[in-house]
Amino acid sequence: MTDTSFSLAGRKALVIGADSGIGLACARALAAAGADLVIGGLDAAKGDVLAKEIAAASGTDVSYVPVDVTIEDQVAAAVEMAVARLGGLNIAMNNAGIPGPGGRLQDLHIEDFDKLFAINVRGSWLGMKYQVPHMIEGGGGSIINLASTAALVGLAYVSLYAATKHAIAGLTKSAALELAPHGIRVNAIAPGPVDTGLLHAMRAGKQHIAQATPAKVPLDRVARPDEMAGPVVWLASDASSYVTGAIISVDGGVVAQ
Repeated sequence: MTDTSFSLAGRKALVIGADSGIGLACARALAAAGADLVIGGLDAAKGDVLAKEIAAASGTDVSYVPVDVTIEDQVAAAVEMAVARLGGLNIAMNNAGIPGPGGRLQDLHIEDFDKLFAINVRGSWLGMKYQVPHMIEGGGGSIINLASTAALVGLAYVSLYAATKHAIAGLTKSAALELAPHGIRVNAIAPGPVDTGLLHAMRAGKQHIAQATPAKVPLDRVARPDEMAGPVVWLASDASSYVTGAIISVDGGVVAQ
């Protein structure tokens, strides 16, 4: 293996859910590795500024598209705009997600269920639905979904969130089997606690309901968003050419306990 195995020079990437946190950190890293990039999110004014900043730092072509992942027409349009801008699609990251409310299972509402699954699961499926045909046309690619340690273990008082992340794991593994003949690899990262708004909202909700304390992290700290970017760049690159259907823990040792 050579250093060029990790290069994304000439690759064309789309990151949906790149306004902040893990998605933004991964978008910056993909561009730094050489990929031309389109980022998608809900805040167009912020997104345009971020795209310009990433382009200036990386020297690659970076632009922004607005997208609400709960609306199929918007997801389809965002993918088409990205392909038109980039001239194809080799890499896609489906990152949009919310924590949802903390609460006892019996106290949650159907609206909570529907909103969480619409964003966390249906949004990722819609992204893949419209990304895959372009990757097939281009002869292959790499799709990276955002799971969580909650895809691998249960989490009390955030049961709906955990259910959505288990669904992402199943979607990722099934898509990997289906798309392998087309040269499309499908994987997911499973972050542990990362210093983002999502983590703080989730912890606050659990503490409010049950005075639950955060799980012990063997590395004894919360991760930075940029610490999720290395595995994503690796999964996007030829360095991981034999990896598909994997749910890769990036969690400071949480699920090893």
